Amino acid sequence: MGAGPRIVNDEIAPVRRFRLHRDDRIVMEIVGEPGLLVSTSTTPPPPGAAAVMHPFATASFHSPSFEGRLGVLLREAADLDAFLDAARRIGFVIEEDE
Repeated sequence: MGAGPRIVNDEIAPVRRFRLHRDDRIVMEIVGEPGLLVSTSTTPPPPGAAAVMHPFATASFHSPSFEGRLGVLLREAADLDAFLDAARRIGFVIEEDE
């Protein structure tokens, strides 16, 4: 997941990166910038078809059993922090990359 700096209040801020864990496994990696959502439960789109994009996150799912639940939270969230808070509330452990 390639990520570069972002502009916040006219200043360059580092892009935030997180790993979500459940049952001692990484189930999702997410970056706080608009981009692709990469699924483990579906095949990639055929050539020429539109990829699944998200307005504030680039993410790779690593567990089909949690992908649906996390996908719903991501679609319902207003921003990255709201998504992370919702995921934490239902038992996911959030680890931020430094």
